[in-house]
Parts: sequence; C-alpha cells; structure tokens
Amino acid sequence: MDTEQVWSATVDRLRARIDAGDLPPGSRLPAERVLCEDLGISRGSLRQALRVLASIGYVQIRAGSGTYVREQQEQPLRTWFTEHDQLVEKLFDLRATVEPTLAERLARHATARTVSRLEDNVAEMARAAEAGDMLHVIAADAEFHRVIAQNAGNDDVAGLLRSVLALVGEERRAALRLPGQIRKAVADHRAILDAIRRSDPAAARELTLKHLVDAKTYAHDFAAEER
Repeated sequence: MDTEQVWSATVDRLRARIDAGDLPPGSRLPAERVLCEDLGISRGSLRQALRVLASIGYVQIRAGSGTYVREQQEQPLRTWFTEHDQLVEKLFDLRATVEPTLAERLARHATARTVSRLEDNVAEMARAAEAGDMLHVIAADAEFHRVIAQNAGNDDVAGLLRSVLALVGEERRAALRLPGQIRKAVADHRAILDAIRRSDPAAARELTLKHLVDAKTYAHDFAAEER
C-alpha cells in the first residue's frame, strides 16, 4: 500500500470513529504514539491524515495542546453562510493579507521539487473533482496552499498562515460546496502554479489575491441572497 493509500485509509477510519460517536465533539484524540500503534501506521502518515481531517472540518489541531474533534453540524448551505458570513469574511481577509506575499516569494526561488509537488497537487485536485470526490478535493485545496506557505522562505509568516488555516476546515468545506467553486478553484490553482513555474512574482501575487477575494465575494453574495 503506497503512502497516499495509507493516509487515505486512516482518514476513513478516523472519520468512521468520529461519525460513530467513539470520538465525541470536543474530545482530544489520543497521543500520536498511541494512534500510530493502534492504526499500525507511521507518524508521517498519521500527520498527513490529521491535516486532511482538519482541512475538511472534522478536527482542529491546536499547537502544544493536541488534536480535538470538531462539532459536525449539517445545515443547508445558504443557511450556513448566512450564519457565518462575518467569520468567513474575516478569515478570507486574514488569508488575503498573507498568502499573496508567500506566493510572490515562492515564485522568486521555487525549486523544481516544489513545482513538481504543486503540479501533482493540481492534477490530484482535478481528478478528484472529475470523480466527485469531495474529500480529496478539499484535502488537495488545503495542501496546495500549505505547500506554498511551507516553501516560501518566510517561516514567521508561514507560521501565521498555518495558524489561520487550522481554523478554516469547516469554512473550506462549505466554500467548495458553492456552485461552480470547485471548477474555479482548480482553474485558479493552475494559474497560480503557472506563475510560480515561470518565476513571475507579480502574477503569482495578483492571482492569489484575486483567488481569495473572488471566493470571499462569491460566499458573501451567496449568503446575501437569503436575506
């Protein structure tokens, strides 16, 4: 079983435990060592699975404290955005102050390995979108932004973004359920990747900012239609 199959299977197993109530909302997951032994996997695979679960809103990773199960509340999409409109706007604003700068920096010095990781990620997101696999769409979306932050060369700003992204699991899942947003997100990621690949910092910055502003505007307008 390859690495992706391992963490994907781990995501499914942990989701099943959460859905069954074995890991109730607000509870802290067991320590990494315990989970690795219980699931028979490496720490690397476990951490990837936890990042995916965080990206789809199942858990929240709190630095220095552990990983906690989030409350799962299924609501009509428009109702969710109406009730969370201000939170979504603030989170997108925070991201818009950080992510364009990171994309710009990465475009100045991206290595072939980083570009290859982003290429694989965009291809994976496109495949998942074609297959209607929302889990992998959302996970790939989160990973794309994480790879840019991790390799931009500004650890302080990247650390700030990681803290912000740890809060947006439920919001990302809701945003990508908006009509047409998955297709647009894939296209936007391709454009940002192309700017990074051709070492165009200005375009990488502009495209990343537009990607986030467009998503915020669409979410706000979608919620406003309910009022």
